[in-house]
Amino acid sequence: MITHVIIDIEGTTSSTWFVQRILYPYSRERFAGYLAQHRTRPDVDAMVQMIRDLAEEPEADDARVVWWLYHWLDGDKKMTPLKAFQGWIWDEGFAKGELTSHFFDDAIPTMRRWKESGLDLSIFSSGSVNAQRAWFGNTPEGSILSIFSHHFDTENIGHKRIADSYRKMTAVLGVPASQIVFLSDLVAELDAAREAGWNTVGVRREGDEYWEAGVGSHLAITSFEQLDLSGEVPRLATA
Repeated sequence: MITHVIIDIEGTTSSTWFVQRILYPYSRERFAGYLAQHRTRPDVDAMVQMIRDLAEEPEADDARVVWWLYHWLDGDKKMTPLKAFQGWIWDEGFAKGELTSHFFDDAIPTMRRWKESGLDLSIFSSGSVNAQRAWFGNTPEGSILSIFSHHFDTENIGHKRIADSYRKMTAVLGVPASQIVFLSDLVAELDAAREAGWNTVGVRREGDEYWEAGVGSHLAITSFEQLDLSGEVPRLATA
């Protein structure tokens, strides 16, 4: 039986356009100020050092560090330091009431029902754990953090398009891979999860960024409400 559901965010629970058009500019405007204000914090300094390493510029000053954040953001690169700074900045924005996260209408009610039915829910996103907590802690319905058991990101588990990342999560969850299902809008991520032995479901949100690309050979849904997770494999719900 399926016991664990791992869920992507962008394009799956929430619109990629909201993230790109609202959240990305919000963080971009604040990179320099945030770094200047929190430069002495150990976790911030660790990300600065990682940026220098990734850029192969060991002497990069703070202005150059910010330039790399701009560069990666403008290129939509899923770099760990970029996601860390975005997460910190968004967390402040949510705390100030300047931001509220976006969800497709079916997402929160269905996730609540899955949780109530006994399924274990977790998140796997390229967004940092900090950003995930801010996102799910500040929904239009308030905090829904209690729904989730784990928050996985590219720093604590690995990249989303590599099967080993899913194998690592299998070990953390402590259940056979066959009991896990992954929901995402990206074929490469679904393929990696399948390679690790997981069940997969492609989420196609009409009009969202990757709608036209489809989900390959994976079971496809346009709403969480279409999905039946009560058996050994995911299937479309019957009317």
